[in-house]
Parts: sequence; C-alpha cells; structure tokens
Amino acid sequence: MGMIRVTSDLSINPAFVSHMAWDRRHYMNGPGDSVLVITMADGTAHRVTHQPWMLDGTDGYDVERRILEAVDG
Repeated sequence: MGMIRVTSDLSINPAFVSHMAWDRRHYMNGPGDSVLVITMADGTAHRVTHQPWMLDGTDGYDVERRILEAVDG
C-alpha cells in the first residue's frame, strides 16, 4: 500500500488513517464549506477542503474514495 497524494502539500499512508469524517458547514448568507477531516493513528488531524472547481483544488470525495479503496482493496 503506497502513499496517497491528498493535496499539493500533503501525502498520507492510508494504512495509518484511523478515521475520516465530513465537516459540512452551512451559512445563512452564502455557500457553505465541506471539509474532509482525516485523523491519523497518531492523532494528527488533516482538514481537506473540498474545492475541485479551484485551480489546483482538491476533490475531497475523490480523496475519500481513494483512501477507502486502498484500505479495503
């Protein structure tokens, strides 16, 4: 199982992922944010903002899928 590139600055080993959860925030006066929170076995939490429409943005759903496939597969 190899490393997975999450963002341009972050690569993780899916074997050490302890937990993943979505933090979805909704605002009354504008669009909300969706953030994938990846918690590692050592307690480190990485917050990955889902912004696939931005230049060099991250697709959080794709990151989640690749981590799950690496762990299950």
